[in-house]
Amino acid sequence: MKLRLRDRDKLRTKFIELNTQKCQACWKCISGCKNNVIGKIDIIIHKHALIKSPENCTGCLKCVKACEFGAYSKKGVQSGIN
Repeated sequence: MKLRLRDRDKLRTKFIELNTQKCQACWKCISGCKNNVIGKIDIIIHKHALIKSPENCTGCLKCVKACEFGAYSKKGVQSGIN
């Protein structure tokens, strides 16, 4: 599913970017984020993380480290987001 232009803010903060196509809905990023930056879409055939509160992101990169699928990257590093 391709995100609409107005939904692109749900993919990044000042510090990180999220590629929802790589997200496997394991939710490790959510439990790793202590600032409640990350939320989830959890519908039967549509599951992935999203950035729900980008203003709370402090750049700790715990989500990047927690994601074994490479869905998160440090902003400015190639992440595959179109």
